Amino acid sequence: MIHSLRARLQKLSFRTGVIILLCCIPFYILSFAQMLLPLSVGTKGVLWAVFFGLAKAVQYTGVAVLGVEGYRRVKDYIRGKKTKTGKMDGIKLVIFDFDGTLGDSQRLITDTMLATIERLKLPRRSREECARTIGLPLAECFSSIIPMTEEQAEECAEVYSEIFNVKNVPGAVPPFPGVSETIKALTAKKIHVSIASNRSHHSLHTLVKDMKLSEHITFLVGSDDVVRRKPDTEPIEKTLDHFQVAPHETLVVGDTEFDIIMGRRAGTHTCGVSYGNGTREELEKAGAECIIDSLEELV
Repeated sequence: MIHSLRARLQKLSFRTGVIILLCCIPFYILSFAQMLLPLSVGTKGVLWAVFFGLAKAVQYTGVAVLGVEGYRRVKDYIRGKKTKTGKMDGIKLVIFDFDGTLGDSQRLITDTMLATIERLKLPRRSREECARTIGLPLAECFSSIIPMTEEQAEECAEVYSEIFNVKNVPGAVPPFPGVSETIKALTAKKIHVSIASNRSHHSLHTLVKDMKLSEHITFLVGSDDVVRRKPDTEPIEKTLDHFQVAPHETLVVGDTEFDIIMGRRAGTHTCGVSYGNGTREELEKAGAECIIDSLEELV
């Protein structure tokens, strides 16, 4: 129950966590300021216990919302240590999202979603509506924009995969500018590089091979490699276990709120990219420690 409550709190935004955390200050002040009032010792003791208890409760709630890395970010800001984009000190592993982060796949994905909707004679949706679902598990991409049963969503996923396999010819998903150079620069620094994505393992393997990065990206976690998909922490936990690296030594890089939420829940550092499928506002709201406009800013 406690774990469930903590998980729900961590879904709230970084800004909300900061506001809640700041709310503990007035209660701390009141717990001591009331000592100056002309009240009995017993009354002062009760008031102190009430205000101090409220301060602690609010503080711990704020910390739960922020998560480990969010709380560290607040402390660093107070101390005047602003997080610098591209700072990789202490990082031993970088876990990338694929679609919208490494590969420019939006056109291919939305084309395939629209073709799936048309083939199954479902209510029409715009390309923009389809694009906003990128990052979710495949079946959920459809059920989140069209009311349907789980069985219908699974049918959509099957048809999507069939159409996608036809459309996904070599070169259909080009890497974003600077991706190849950045990946190679990271591995040259002895930093492990992996991918955690909600697309299938086979699809990831094929795309990484097409980009000629198989030598550098040595571990892939696809949707069929886990039971609980992104934004659950299982993809990260599986990757950390493989490389034997701690969360605080890991950076998660992605273009949507789901990537950032997954990283925060797992206690890793997080970095958003502004050129993908998510907006800067969504990444900030999810609590990204930094947001970059080009992958090359990492190195």
